[in-house]
Amino acid sequence: MHSRRQRYIYKKERVSRHRRVFPYILVAVIAAAGSFLILAGCYLYGVSSREPVSSAVQLQKESVSLPVSAKPEVSLEADATIVSAGDIVMHTPFLRSSLYHKEDGTYDYHPVFAYVKDFFENADYAVVNLECILSDGDYSDYPVFRSPDAIADALQDAGVDLCLLVNNHIYDNFDEGLSLTTGYLEQKSLSYTGVKKEAKDQEYTIQNINGITVGIFNYVYETPAYGGQKTINAIPVSDESAALINSFNYGDLDSFYDSIHKGLQEMQTEGVEYTIAYLHWGEEYALIENDNQRQIAQKLCDLGIDAIIGGHPHVVQPADVLTSASGDHQTVCIYSVGNLVSNQRTEYMEGLTQGHTEDGVIVTLTIHRDLKGAVSLTDVTLVPIWVYHSMTYGGEHYILPLSSPDTLTESTGLDHISEDVNASLERTNAVIGTGIEKIQSSLPIAR
Repeated sequence: MHSRRQRYIYKKERVSRHRRVFPYILVAVIAAAGSFLILAGCYLYGVSSREPVSSAVQLQKESVSLPVSAKPEVSLEADATIVSAGDIVMHTPFLRSSLYHKEDGTYDYHPVFAYVKDFFENADYAVVNLECILSDGDYSDYPVFRSPDAIADALQDAGVDLCLLVNNHIYDNFDEGLSLTTGYLEQKSLSYTGVKKEAKDQEYTIQNINGITVGIFNYVYETPAYGGQKTINAIPVSDESAALINSFNYGDLDSFYDSIHKGLQEMQTEGVEYTIAYLHWGEEYALIENDNQRQIAQKLCDLGIDAIIGGHPHVVQPADVLTSASGDHQTVCIYSVGNLVSNQRTEYMEGLTQGHTEDGVIVTLTIHRDLKGAVSLTDVTLVPIWVYHSMTYGGEHYILPLSSPDTLTESTGLDHISEDVNASLERTNAVIGTGIEKIQSSLPIAR
């Protein structure tokens, strides 16, 4: 038996427990009522027929919990830098020099690009002209350039993104050479353009460069037809390969312009914001562009191409800003950027005593898109380069940028180069200096 005081204490505790539990019971009743109302609402409005109630409630909770400030903001503003360099021509020293040809039979061309690697790596996108075909043996140089695929390894390591393939040596080893070259580049994860994988493919490439969509053309001139066949460098091209190689005929430029016009229309539907045409054209070793180059450049400007960068002459040619016939479009044009690397030395070039084949330029285009989505060319820089050559190891070459000529000896450790460096710089500035001043004074160039 409990005493009266004990019964009082138990009663008090029971009352206290009831009071403590009551709020939870009240919450449960309210929650049950809320669930009933939700189920009724789902039934009345047909939600239950489309998705489970639990899913609808969860979605509602998630949408309520996200603050407006958490939504990502999309900015249209962007900048893209595109570096373009000239012809890579693999002459005899690149096949025989012990600096490149190792005792185990392999090749290594990394040293060639040591001093320009930063230009390629620091750019958002880097482009070079690979003026040879890649082979699995039986290597040779002029007039048929069959080169080790190790050059692709060196380009990849140097930071190159895109190889221009169509030039007058692209068919030096016929169909097999064309197939091997594209295959090796794909193995090295190097992009290429100018040659299609299949005939039905587009005659251009589109690249997203740091958020800006850029369309790129690459074409080479044809030599006179032979027996009704297209020829490249006087070599008849098979029908199969002819359909894969982007080329134009000086005697039928209207067909070329139609291809460019069609490509530009397709690019527009794919959101391309800036266009570049890389053209293998002109006359070898001519320091001035010819009438065909001027005519083609002007027409491409009229069609809407934004920049033209040329190769093939193996020397630097002038730069210019062209205005379309309608007056509402401008195109930057560098008629030839010269050689990136070759063994075309003054002492070897019959009749060419001034050294221009040892020179080139590295071009950087800076493209800007503002907050309103308008795209323009905001900067163009050209860094002159000179190819150093010595007979060490049977021939070694380095591409030397001449942006800081006074410190080049110290930065490279190469002796006795000052005279050659200054002569190269003087040659290049004499050819391209006026054009660069014109381009700089025209910037920014709205698309």
